[in-house]
Amino acid sequence: MITLRTLLVCFIGCVSVFGQSHRSTISGTVSDETGASINKATVKVVNMATGVERISSADGQGRFQILLLESGEYRVIVEKPSFQKVDEKVIVTVGQNVNLDLKMYVGSVPDFIDVKAIQELVRTDTSTVGTIIDNRQILSLPLDGRNFLELSLLTPGVTLSAQGSSGTARGELAVHVNGAREDANNFVLDGVYNGDPKLNGYALNPPVDAVREFEIAASSYDASFGRNAGGQINIVSKSGTNALHGSVYEFFRNGAMDSPNYFAKGDPDYRRNQFGASAGGALKKNTTFFFVDFEGRRVREGITQTTTVPTALERTGDFSRSDPRRPPIDIFQQNPAPFPGSKIPVTRLHPIGVGVASLFPLPNRDGAANYTSSPNLTDSDNHFDIRADHKELTFRYSFGDDALFNPFSGAGFALVPGYGTFVDRRAQNAMLAHVHAFRPTLLNEARISYSRVSLGTR
Repeated sequence: MITLRTLLVCFIGCVSVFGQSHRSTISGTVSDETGASINKATVKVVNMATGVERISSADGQGRFQILLLESGEYRVIVEKPSFQKVDEKVIVTVGQNVNLDLKMYVGSVPDFIDVKAIQELVRTDTSTVGTIIDNRQILSLPLDGRNFLELSLLTPGVTLSAQGSSGTARGELAVHVNGAREDANNFVLDGVYNGDPKLNGYALNPPVDAVREFEIAASSYDASFGRNAGGQINIVSKSGTNALHGSVYEFFRNGAMDSPNYFAKGDPDYRRNQFGASAGGALKKNTTFFFVDFEGRRVREGITQTTTVPTALERTGDFSRSDPRRPPIDIFQQNPAPFPGSKIPVTRLHPIGVGVASLFPLPNRDGAANYTSSPNLTDSDNHFDIRADHKELTFRYSFGDDALFNPFSGAGFALVPGYGTFVDRRAQNAMLAHVHAFRPTLLNEARISYSRVSLGTR
């Protein structure tokens, strides 16, 4: 039994630890034109999209640090009596520590210095090797199937998995990061776990219009990403802003515009529709925001396979016109030998074998591989996200539902129609986060999440 003394010892021995986070930091120093530190200067950062602001002050050495910021574009405003106001614009990316060296000049209060944003090409605050993909790249670069995670291939050391691997069997994206296994990657969505425990891929893949940016940390990341040894894929969803924005779209592809498949019988069906909408804005300016999106995908694709089926003569035991190198053998003779004329007597045909042979379709082409078919693979997927932000409080709920029918279940299974597999998959991910400032030097972020993936095959 756990005693009160044991609990007290456990609490006393606890230390602060930091979970993986998508939030960022703006820090730096404030000094005058001679390089001397300016203490007690007021430092205010304002999110230019939402108007949400955070206020701090420089310490005795002129240093300041503002933690737990969402990625985005910010104004950094520094003020102190007898000095000109400094107004600098900076772009903060996911999980980044932006370090600023701010100079203040003696002058009247109405005067201010407007410093243009400078984007760092090299992150000197961390040894992490990786790539940050922002929303501009996500929206402008071509993506097959609008899967933004394909952009992870822009990161050095990231390669696609082998075709037919466990992670790609259902058509999902799977990658190797610096040689690690495809199931060794960690997926984080808005700072909470977003993995599928079955194959350790992603649970939910948000639409392109719902992703603000994401980071692929390939190596040398810190201990906060300690769940998996491969790449760390840190995704940040979009939030509403003071400006109302949205999108409506549909992408389609039809096999009627494709060249015919020479090896297929007829023209295999191919129809793909991907459609959706998104909207985000402010319920109360500078205070409360919303963002919602929906995306649907409908796919009908003829999958062509070629195999060998029993001919009409073979079903009656007559193999005289079949491959002469493989005649039927009478194994019940003392010295097993082929049946005369490569014909099995009717009396030697077992009813069960005749019944099984009748389940196969008749050949539709000549040659050893005498049967070709192109049954349809169907995929129906629906996904939506709901996000609400109120000052430092954030709630998001994401839902994905996918119904897949694969007419050919996989290698080693029947390559004739009628033996396909239905795969039903539903994923949910909810997150509630709150940032609270107890005092200027003590901040806390609390995150609660719920993640569930349900997968069934029939």
